[in-house]
Amino acid sequence: MIKNYIPLCKAIVTLMTPLVEVVIHDIKSGTIYAKYGNLSKRNPGDPSLIDNEGLQEQINEVVYPKLNFDGRIIKSISVPINDGNNIIALICINCDVSIFNQIKNIANEFLAVNEKQPVELFKNDWQERLHVAVNQIIQEEKYEYNTLTNPQKKYLVRKLFTAGAFSEKNAANYVASILKIGRATIFNYLRELKNAN
Repeated sequence: MIKNYIPLCKAIVTLMTPLVEVVIHDIKSGTIYAKYGNLSKRNPGDPSLIDNEGLQEQINEVVYPKLNFDGRIIKSISVPINDGNNIIALICINCDVSIFNQIKNIANEFLAVNEKQPVELFKNDWQERLHVAVNQIIQEEKYEYNTLTNPQKKYLVRKLFTAGAFSEKNAANYVASILKIGRATIFNYLRELKNAN
């Protein structure tokens, strides 16, 4: 029965190479039945070193961390294979997540910025203020920038107009470019808004 799971175990490792190892434990013999992938130094025939007492209650497909022989952090999950009411085998899927921890640390360091912008540098940057305003409206309305509809763009223009965003000389042209609409459309929207007021 255990051998029926071998193609699946091989497929998992083939798909996730070199990050995944699958170890099949034969509970009855207390040994490793098969291993695919090369994260650990264990081999078929080695003792499983699994405490069988209470195994049925303990195993519930819980993801847990392990430390590999070379210090890498491994994320694992153990899946029991049952024959009736008894566990006859345990398939342990081990995934090397250490590289992702490194990527996370590098990303955190790379993305770290000062919380406040230099006031003198940005005090006259009306384009930056427009970016902030547009982004804030998009988040509040739960819009997606890349899929803004024409009614949503018109709504953005109205909100920006109400906030006084078009007081700068070239603001209308700039808003047209970031919203990907024509200048004539922007001016039509603004004309409607001014007439309404």
